[in-house]
Amino acid sequence: MKAVINASVLIVLGKLGYLGLLKQLFDKLVIAKSVFEEVREKEVLMEINNLVDAGFAQVAETSKRELLEVLSFSLGKGEAETIALTLDIKVGNALLDDLRARKMARRMGVKVTGTLGVLKALINRESIQEKPEDLCKKLIGEDFWIEKELCIKILRDP
Repeated sequence: MKAVINASVLIVLGKLGYLGLLKQLFDKLVIAKSVFEEVREKEVLMEINNLVDAGFAQVAETSKRELLEVLSFSLGKGEAETIALTLDIKVGNALLDDLRARKMARRMGVKVTGTLGVLKALINRESIQEKPEDLCKKLIGEDFWIEKELCIKILRDP
């Protein structure tokens, strides 16, 4: 299964050192061109480039320009193109954290998973050995907006 990934998920997983583990959950990652531009100046760029060079990730542009324009009225450029590209290439999943973008994507029939959902799936596969408490502390330390107790509950629940 392929997934189209947005900047926030790329950045947080990269900073935590778990970006490469996405190979255990997906066959291929697609990064919208606007998202790639957004992460160009981030410290995780080298890791993203390694995934592209290895053939696991690819940078793509949506052909659904009108949809992108409409979505851009209420969403950031990266979120808008992530959703448009997901619909354009008929990928199974969009990896998004922004609440407004998640709601919009779901209304359009797109399956959405966020950073916590990805981390939970990796925990369930026993790919991540960190305790939820430690992982949540790291997430919050990386400016991930969530209450620590809620984060722990999400990562612990079966």
